[in-house]
Amino acid sequence: MIRVNLLPLKETQRAVGQRQQISVALLSLSVALLLMVVPFVMQGRKLSQLDDRVATLQQEIIQLNEQTKEARDLDKKKKELAAKLKVIDDLNQKRVGPLHVMEALSTAAPEKLWLVEFAESRALATITGLALDNQTIATFLRQLGASPYFVKVDLDEAAQQAQPNRPAESPGSGFKRFIIKAGIDYFGHGGKPSAPTDGAAPEGPKK
Repeated sequence: MIRVNLLPLKETQRAVGQRQQISVALLSLSVALLLMVVPFVMQGRKLSQLDDRVATLQQEIIQLNEQTKEARDLDKKKKELAAKLKVIDDLNQKRVGPLHVMEALSTAAPEKLWLVEFAESRALATITGLALDNQTIATFLRQLGASPYFVKVDLDEAAQQAQPNRPAESPGSGFKRFIIKAGIDYFGHGGKPSAPTDGAAPEGPKK
């Protein structure tokens, strides 16, 4: 009878099984490590890309801030220039304003009306004159009020002025003496605020 010693075969099979188990364990560990490392690497790349994007956006923000500052400086200079131009325009208006006021006063005066005195203080005028009748005075008031250089025209006083050596109550004995008070707008805006220039706030009529 032939006897075969199977002990080395069993040990070989056991060794092979252990190797397989070790291989499977190593493979599992490698897969697990791979599953952990790959997302980490991908996240690292994404974070790097995001960092680059953030740096680019920060650079763009810096450039935009510089452009905004330049725009604000230009807007400030524009407003300063508009204010200076308005001052120059106001000075020119004040220089020629009284001439326009006198022209408007002369134009508004109808026939049969004579101006005796014109006094002005702080853009408030007091006009004294003579007229043949009340209708002439009313016409003068209406035409003076239509002028852009006079505002709030009001008849302050009207009385009969007798001629010398003639009774005041006799027909045609004298003229109507009147006193008119009115505001003066040397800029010819009719008392309304002037149209604002670009970058300048609206202002009321100046005296």
